[in-house]
Amino acid sequence: MSYLLYASNEMFSSTQLIRKSKEIFDKLISKEIDKAVVLRDGKPNFILMEFAQYEQIMREYMELKELSSNPKPQVTKPTTQIETQTTIQKDTKPEVIKVDFHENEKEHSTGEIKEFWN
Repeated sequence: MSYLLYASNEMFSSTQLIRKSKEIFDKLISKEIDKAVVLRDGKPNFILMEFAQYEQIMREYMELKELSSNPKPQVTKPTTQIETQTTIQKDTKPEVIKVDFHENEKEHSTGEIKEFWN
């Protein structure tokens, strides 16, 4: 049975409920329908069902509520540590390159500006 969905044969107006209540109750007891959705102003407003079915729903609800309020303890996996050793060899000295930027500036600063497109 789907509690969130209902079929057209399960829908009854509030007027029908007043006039045909015995017929609706008989359909519920005989399991012809699972529930009776009572419409008010064309919208679902009430649900009628067998009391035994309601008790079953409430038992399941309470079990789920208890499970959610008492969550299972989380199991943590043991971690393993891996030791690594890194050796750095210092057998050569880094090569140092000396660059003098001012040397090239002198040549360009005293010369004339040359046109690019010529």
